[in-house]
Amino acid sequence: MTTWTRFDRSQKIFVWLSAIFVISLFIADEVGAMLFSFRVPFLKDPILLSAGIIPFPVTFILTDLLNEFYGKQGARFVTWVGFGMCLLAYLYLTVGSLLPVDAVTFIPKPVFMTIYTQYTGMFVASLLAYLIGQMLDIQIFHAIRSVTRHRFIWLRATGSTVVSQLFDSLIVTFIAFWGQMQLSEILRLAMGNYTWKFLIAIGITPLLYVGHMILKKLMPQQETLLEASEPEYH
Repeated sequence: MTTWTRFDRSQKIFVWLSAIFVISLFIADEVGAMLFSFRVPFLKDPILLSAGIIPFPVTFILTDLLNEFYGKQGARFVTWVGFGMCLLAYLYLTVGSLLPVDAVTFIPKPVFMTIYTQYTGMFVASLLAYLIGQMLDIQIFHAIRSVTRHRFIWLRATGSTVVSQLFDSLIVTFIAFWGQMQLSEILRLAMGNYTWKFLIAIGITPLLYVGHMILKKLMPQQETLLEASEPEYH
């Protein structure tokens, strides 16, 4: 019989990374339709961003760490788990929207439907953009990794994120807001979100190195095993 103590450390860490990835992805989808803005002194127009830009960068770091220590198969597996959990969340919300609401409820039906409608509006857009962005990120990361190996972690992490998030930002914004906003506004929102994702990707690079250092200390053999098992990129 398999017991918890017989799971090795790398498997337990994989579960933790996957769980944090999934909850960050779900929250980013849930609050993604909420927009906020702020002004920067040297810019004429205010910066308009989706609230999803707050939790979503966490998935950047986790994708890179999963790529680094568990390879393409591990990163893709978590990508599909995230996709499945978002589908499950949508199913639960749909069932909730169909339930007869009692008069004593603390959350009135219109309030719940506002949340449900908001999530539905971003659902197709965010999942399609997420899958395309993640698969691009994983592929580009390993293309760079095959050349750099143990060097230039920042290059493969930032390089893969810069390309993948351009597609992610354009796809999710166009699908979610087409027909609700002018084309110029959609492009401004998409490129505004992309610009900040790019800046955040650069800004969180030290956190990636910290995460890499911690995981390497916890799993000293994991990278070596990965290097031995993965063929050269072609």
